[in-house]
Amino acid sequence: MKRCWLVMGLLAASGAALAQVQCTKVVVTADPEYPPYAWYDGQTLRGASVDVVLAVLQAMKLPYELRYVGPFVRVLQNARLGDVDIVTELKRNAERESYLVFTDTAIFTNPSSVFVRAGHKLQFSKREDLRGLRGGATHGTRFGDGLDEYIEANLNVETGPGIKENFLKLDAGRIDYFISPHYPALSHLISSGTEARYMALRPFVAEALNYVGWSRRSPCLGRLAEFDATLKRYLTTLNTGRVVDDNQDAWRRNPVMKR
Repeated sequence: MKRCWLVMGLLAASGAALAQVQCTKVVVTADPEYPPYAWYDGQTLRGASVDVVLAVLQAMKLPYELRYVGPFVRVLQNARLGDVDIVTELKRNAERESYLVFTDTAIFTNPSSVFVRAGHKLQFSKREDLRGLRGGATHGTRFGDGLDEYIEANLNVETGPGIKENFLKLDAGRIDYFISPHYPALSHLISSGTEARYMALRPFVAEALNYVGWSRRSPCLGRLAEFDATLKRYLTTLNTGRVVDDNQDAWRRNPVMKR
């Protein structure tokens, strides 16, 4: 029996050592259509979350490869299979946690806004101000920060197939406001040249947290705790609002996302 336990212990130790040897680099990817946090410019992935994650890996002296793998659904599939190690930023949910381990430290907040037609006189300071109005949202969108539950219980919100369609409904007066994650909606307006026709009300209606995800199949998963601690320290030295704004300005100068 003792010999059996000894063999098992040696096998476990050998497996752990092999995994450590195999951790020579991490493959990093990101959502290619989510500026300013991440986007693909036709040559490389760019964005605020990419900048932060690569800076942390450099501080850890952990080699990396930044890899574009295609649209976001393919990003998640690559993470599920272990073909990529790190996804720079995404929301946590139970389904994703089945194949990703998330940092304890949030990398950025992901705000959502109430968009109205330019010149609209809607007085907005809190969610309650939207009661009795006709709202729109994109089908399948989850906002976090308790907003999804509030919409279901208190607001009259109909869903549309996409951001473009919801802005068209807003333009036609079929809805009074459109709730959307702030930056994807703003990016649509910039790229379509219609930014002046709409306005985002302040304050944000929700601010959910986004995290860095590591594939559960990554041979470098043992360094996640070190990554999280380094990320936490790095963010204390960073003006994250400035990083996001700088990347938004960079994308605005060349608002193209190429698959």
